[in-house]
Amino acid sequence: MRTVATAGHVDHGKSSLVLALTGTDPDRLAEEKARNLTIDLGYAFTTLPSGQVVGFVDVPGHVRFLKNMLAGVGAVDVAMLVVAADDGWMPQTEEHLLILELLGIVHGAVVLTKADAVDADTVELAQLLVHERLADSTWADAPLVVCDSVTGRGLDELRATLDDVLAAAPPTPDRRRPRLWVDRTFAARGAGTVVTGTLAGGVLHTDDELVIPRTGRRVRVRGIESGHASVAEVAPGARVALNLAGVEHGELARGDALVRAADWVLANVVDVEIARHESVELPRGELLAYVGSGEHHVKLRTLDPDGRYARLHFDSAVALAPGDHLVVRDSGREQTLGGATVVDVDPTTRPRDAAAHLSLPLGPRLVATHGWVTPDELARRSGLGAREAAALAGSLAASGDAVVVGAWLVDPATVTRLTARAHELVAERHAGQPLDAGLELATLASALGVDTPRLRALLELADGLVVDRDVVATVDHVVVGAHSPAGAALVQALDAQPFTPPDEIVAAADPALVRALVRDGTLVDVEGTIFTLAAVDRARAVVRAELERSGTVSVGAMRDQLDSTRKYVVPLLELFDREGVTRRRGDTRIAGPTVEGNG
Repeated sequence: MRTVATAGHVDHGKSSLVLALTGTDPDRLAEEKARNLTIDLGYAFTTLPSGQVVGFVDVPGHVRFLKNMLAGVGAVDVAMLVVAADDGWMPQTEEHLLILELLGIVHGAVVLTKADAVDADTVELAQLLVHERLADSTWADAPLVVCDSVTGRGLDELRATLDDVLAAAPPTPDRRRPRLWVDRTFAARGAGTVVTGTLAGGVLHTDDELVIPRTGRRVRVRGIESGHASVAEVAPGARVALNLAGVEHGELARGDALVRAADWVLANVVDVEIARHESVELPRGELLAYVGSGEHHVKLRTLDPDGRYARLHFDSAVALAPGDHLVVRDSGREQTLGGATVVDVDPTTRPRDAAAHLSLPLGPRLVATHGWVTPDELARRSGLGAREAAALAGSLAASGDAVVVGAWLVDPATVTRLTARAHELVAERHAGQPLDAGLELATLASALGVDTPRLRALLELADGLVVDRDVVATVDHVVVGAHSPAGAALVQALDAQPFTPPDEIVAAADPALVRALVRDGTLVDVEGTIFTLAAVDRARAVVRAELERSGTVSVGAMRDQLDSTRKYVVPLLELFDREGVTRRRGDTRIAGPTVEGNG
């Protein structure tokens, strides 16, 4: 199925045209029928001569209901611009054409209706005027069909023309990331919550789990109907009705989107490229933005002196991606000011720095703006499908627009800046504390403003820096430690009283020297008491010998054999418990698994 929206001035015969083409009156409200005036969106279906199924979205033409018109055209990519032969080009014809252009809808047909209500000269003049009005627009080459819904004149030609237009228009892309803009919600007897809309972006299946960005509510697709038929799945481009589980119909509204949460960046802030209407300036402050089927209050902040780029703050989270089109209006003056194309979603760049990146192509722009991007995030942020995003990631790496750092694509400038700063900070640590092995990885990550997994991946590519036991050092950094005179003197002083090491000796030593000797294994920190490695090895040998001799070892026996005190013996025995040399049983210890295994 493909979906086609109508557009055009009030009372130009849009609804009558849809009725003539489909046999269904799109004016479904009693008030519409009583007033002979389209107020809200209407829907109808037909099959063209080629077999192509078409869903029509009929929109109101009165300026008072422009909000509803925008909801109808916001999710389609083909339209019929309707102009009455007796009225000719009118103000809402002009504004509706502008809206189609701002939304990027360039495929469609122009229909000159009510042709049999006027004479042939009037029809010819109306045709000339329409062509003249369209000459400088993106619709300049659109086919024009003359018809009359009452007499049936031109309807077959229009059906054939629609077939040609739909065949020539690019198919609605399937990026495997569906998005349904809701244009109607209601409670159906025996079914519960039902929403309708035009599907884009990907296939939807029954039992799909979706999220409503505005509220964060998760829902399940209980059933799908398209073209009045129940289906198990539906492709993008179709008009659909979804029966939803997990939500009341009052919790949804026109303008809401339904998406898979993992496929989209849901955010309140987007950066856009502005398309002004003629010389209209977009005022800074609160405006109305129309996207999909919704109207949103937004706050606009320009990002560059020329006003080409702006940052929009939405009143709620939205599911948008680069390339999405918006219409911007001034609610006070009821004036369409222009349009905008999304270039970045949930921007992390400061407003004053954003414009420098926004003119770049999509891939380099996303990497430059966000610094670190995984392939999955690249897909969400780009609006591309997984395959296209993977291809984009490959091209970014091949072109040098991104550096592959572990699981991330990273802006080359970010890699250069962080690597240079890491060298500086590590060199400062070596200069200030030469006896330290280097700078702790977590400390360096905090100083650089990145998390430790990213820093670890980055340092794997950094020449001249190494990571050992979560400490970062330069490759040529050597800790003298035990080979220094101070280190040798400290070891000798502790070995003089190996099993009752004086606390004052350690307290008087340089803390950096003590840390260095512990790191290189010359000294052992046993629950805050510093022993030499030789003393610990001797104590372990004594324990093993006692176990072999008597099968058990006690604190008292070790105290006597080591000529020590309980203060020092207990921590040593607990160390041997952790090593598996001993295993505590009541007040004594028996051989642990490492000794038993050797036996």
